[in-house]
Amino acid sequence: LNSFLIALIHSLLMVPIYPIRFVFPNLYVTVESFLYATCGETLIPPFLLAPRLKVYCDTLREIEPITRRRALVIVNHQDSGDVPTMMSVVTYFKIAHTSTWIMDKMFKWTQFGVPCQWHCDFFSREGSKKGIVKALRKHYSTTYWERGHKWAIFFPEGGFLKNRGESARRWAIANGLPPLYKCCTPRATAFTNMVQAFRGEVAPVPGTVDDVVDITLAFKGPSVLNVGDVIKGTYTDKEVYVNFRTFKMADIPQEEKGMKQWLYDRYQEKEDMLKRFEETGEFTPNSTMTLIDLPKGRLLGNVVFWYITAVFLYDFYFCILRNLWRFASGLVL
Repeated sequence: LNSFLIALIHSLLMVPIYPIRFVFPNLYVTVESFLYATCGETLIPPFLLAPRLKVYCDTLREIEPITRRRALVIVNHQDSGDVPTMMSVVTYFKIAHTSTWIMDKMFKWTQFGVPCQWHCDFFSREGSKKGIVKALRKHYSTTYWERGHKWAIFFPEGGFLKNRGESARRWAIANGLPPLYKCCTPRATAFTNMVQAFRGEVAPVPGTVDDVVDITLAFKGPSVLNVGDVIKGTYTDKEVYVNFRTFKMADIPQEEKGMKQWLYDRYQEKEDMLKRFEETGEFTPNSTMTLIDLPKGRLLGNVVFWYITAVFLYDFYFCILRNLWRFASGLVL
């Protein structure tokens, strides 16, 4: 309930702010990014503030410099709990305001998707594959740069492991690829088009994206985290582990076939890492995990900020509606 209310308050606040975009676009982007990050962080407290859920990350020191640069971020997708987990990661690095997401249209009108629309994140939609690809390439050739975004986060598998696992294995076998059981064979079309857009092969771009961040999520125990667990509170002692690997965009082949094979190879490595984690509790030999300690005071402060904002918005909209009613009544009389 808290997240739905915060998303509603965020949209009600953005309505009067939106016209600033046409007069002072840079100021608008700054204000919108701040509100987006504050709203996104507010979706975390219902479960991350509880001591029963722990998020561990490795290679934190190595990844921190890249958080200040533009990067393409690919993440394996096990269940709906992956999105708030990634939100906790970008919150920890203080880059939620410059992060952007590519997600399925089914999330567009959820409590997370509505703020993402104001932030100009990309939603895949119904239509021909060619139309979706064209929209994706245009988005990451123009909007991404105009809004000052840096980390572009998406899940190449195109769905949850529990839903797509079997069909993805059949597709992999039919196309001569090894079947994966701990993650899904990725849908490589979005990846290749994002790489081409970032390289300026679609349209000239005002900068460069030099890094690719490969993130692997793993849950300790027999089950993964989903939104149902959060709502029901059945996530006792749940632990999620996050592994980071970095690559250079220049190392990805130029031709489309080579790009796809590069992504398939990374997912085969993810499969091996997840198997090892299941057996030993480590992604790589002698890896060191660090518990993410989110600034709980700031997160709680965000909740207070939004509910105080709701009080002011109530007066604002009530005043507008009252004056409109008086105006309409005067016309009738």
